[in-house]
Amino acid sequence: YFEVLNDTLIGKFLPAYTKRPKRKVVAQPKFYFFDVGVVNHLAQRGEILPRSELFGKAFENWVHHELTAYLSYSKRNESLSYWKIHQGPEVDFIVGFMKAAFEAKASAKIHSDHLKGLHEVKKDYPQLKGRYIISLEPNSRQIDNGIVILSVPDFCHRLWSGDLIPN
Repeated sequence: YFEVLNDTLIGKFLPAYTKRPKRKVVAQPKFYFFDVGVVNHLAQRGEILPRSELFGKAFENWVHHELTAYLSYSKRNESLSYWKIHQGPEVDFIVGFMKAAFEAKASAKIHSDHLKGLHEVKKDYPQLKGRYIISLEPNSRQIDNGIVILSVPDFCHRLWSGDLIPN
């Protein structure tokens, strides 16, 4: 079923990052639809309210589309995947061979719980350069462990300026 949706460009698989895992990681792909609004209409879900689970999924879907579009339009030959420890934390998006890691959090205030996946992936892949959380916080900031929390406008500006993903 999902293969047909993928073949007709209604959605896209996001593979799991499984290269040289130090721990047991999830290997199944995730699936993102091309348009959350169409999916919600067909599922008769109604309005997506801020701070709801559906809003969080829609926000993650938007970040997926921005990263995919950037990698395509900039002609960077980089893969996009996600990383998840079996029964543990997840990182929403990994670019290339651990060049950058992105978490999408539809929250106006980032807490320590939001950082778990980015902490864990750095333990397994110390060569990982950029670790970012895209959030609804109004201002971007770097926290003590090298993780950068980006506002939505700053994420868009820095991504499309080529500042977030090293060569």
